[in-house]
Amino acid sequence: MIKSYPRHAINLDMSAYVKYTELLRDGELSEGRGILEFEKAWSEFVGAANTVAVGSARAGFYLTLRGMGIGPGDEVIMPAYTFPSMPAAVAATGARPVFVDVDAKSYNLDPELTKGAVTGKTKAIVVAHLFGRAAQVERLREIADAAGASLIEDCAHAAGAVKSLRRVGSFGDAAVFSFGIGKNMPCFGGGAITFADRELAGKVRKLVGSSPAPEDIEVHRKVWSSLPAFVGTRKHVFPWTLYVAARVLDSAGSDAMDRAVREPLEKTTHFSLRALGRMSNLQASVALQQIEKLPARNATLARNGRYLAELLEGVEGVTPPGVVEGEEHIYLYFRILVDGVGRFRTLLLKKGIDTQADDMADCAGLEAFKEYRADCPVAASLPGRSIELPNNVLMTRGDFDYVARCVREAAQEIAAPEGAGKQNT
Repeated sequence: MIKSYPRHAINLDMSAYVKYTELLRDGELSEGRGILEFEKAWSEFVGAANTVAVGSARAGFYLTLRGMGIGPGDEVIMPAYTFPSMPAAVAATGARPVFVDVDAKSYNLDPELTKGAVTGKTKAIVVAHLFGRAAQVERLREIADAAGASLIEDCAHAAGAVKSLRRVGSFGDAAVFSFGIGKNMPCFGGGAITFADRELAGKVRKLVGSSPAPEDIEVHRKVWSSLPAFVGTRKHVFPWTLYVAARVLDSAGSDAMDRAVREPLEKTTHFSLRALGRMSNLQASVALQQIEKLPARNATLARNGRYLAELLEGVEGVTPPGVVEGEEHIYLYFRILVDGVGRFRTLLLKKGIDTQADDMADCAGLEAFKEYRADCPVAASLPGRSIELPNNVLMTRGDFDYVARCVREAAQEIAAPEGAGKQNT
């Protein structure tokens, strides 16, 4: 069997499923003491004054905007290259999302362009630490303070990441964390919002408390739906299961695996109040287990990412993650830019390298946000060129040597003049 690696391996272990059986036995899947324990532990870990656990990151972001009093007539500056649920949540409050272009190396919000976008209506600036790379949050903090605006960190990709000896999430007035199944701290879903101000945290806590508690059947669904991905992405299982399925689908011209990424992306351009809800006791209890494992996990991902980036430096037709002074990167998602994405991915898959299509969007150019359109050339250039290479804590240096070799070979094959391959055979 050819060497093969999944596009992403689920960062869980069996202890999470053991916790599920324990809480199921005790009748504490939905509600229990784990929620308050997690909130206290997460505040201490991040270095924030307070934490409010939420049913999902997007719901927490929306409720945070409401807690800040943001609404009609207000403007919220945010990166154009982001997940559409973020501007959708802003629009749901009645405020106007103001799209600003991202830096060409980091894909994070450009501070100088942000400064130029500030107006008297600016009430908040949202900065995402995209793919696990810490943004220039200190500079953006200065810009927000000068404008009298709040700073909100989007830490969905960067839980536990460090910037200037502080964890991300401790710089903003509020910070959004996601614990979805594909993140570095998955907890069967759920999320958390950290706050620098206890009064604001109290407002948001009241709003969260008015949302419905999760039903046990929904908790069961999240646990059991995670199992195929958890088992299928294990190192010695993937080659015989999901990889075979990926090859069959690719040979048949089906994009079923990509649709699983793309369709949820398309649905998030409109915010639904049905997304509101509270974190379950199971999610909080698993999060407590995950906190102590997170620093070592991030360190491994970062070490892997740096090594793979070095191996890919100078490969013609491939742009690895750029190095930006002052921005640390945990490489939760290792993204490269290539031309001819479809053929490139097929060539890699034949060599055993599963990749993921871009799940971000140039929101400034989406039809759903046409009334907020802005000229953001860097953001517009990224979708359709960005793919995610495998990086997980189960991989070794030898694995990354193989991945890099396959990327070089694919790039060379695409760059070769048409017919050159036939002449050489």
